[in-house]
Amino acid sequence: MNKIVFSDNTEIQISNVTQSGDTLTITADTQDVNSVIEKFRNRSATSVMRYYSGIDLIRGYAGYTKLHEVSFTPDVVTDVDYATEDPVTESGFTELVTDRCVVTMKKVSMLASVAGQTAQNTANIDYLAMETGVEL
Repeated sequence: MNKIVFSDNTEIQISNVTQSGDTLTITADTQDVNSVIEKFRNRSATSVMRYYSGIDLIRGYAGYTKLHEVSFTPDVVTDVDYATEDPVTESGFTELVTDRCVVTMKKVSMLASVAGQTAQNTANIDYLAMETGVEL
C-alpha cells in the first residue's frame, strides 16, 4: 500500500509518484476522483507531502503547491483473478476495475511566490491610494 501523507496529516492511497525537476506526478486509483482533485487544490496541504510504501517513509516533497494538470481515466483494470472465470469481462476472468486520476503538481519557487505577493501588495496600495485620494 503506497500513500501520500499531506502536511495536514491527511492521506491518500496512490499507485505511483514520479518527480522530474519542478514537476511531481502522482497517480491515484480511486472511486472518488473529486476528493483527489480537491485535496491537491489545497496549497497548504500540499506544501509538504511524504511518500510512504507500507509503513516505510520513502521520500518527502516540499513546495509542490501549484496544481498544474489533472487527467482522468475511468474503468482501468488494475488486477485480474485468473482463478475465477467471468464471461462478461474482456479477459474472461474476474477483473478489479477502478478510476485512475493522474495529478501533476508544479513547484513554486520562492522568488515567484515573493514576486506574486509583491504585485498583490502594490495593487492593494494603489487601490487604497485611489480610494482615499492620496497621490503616490
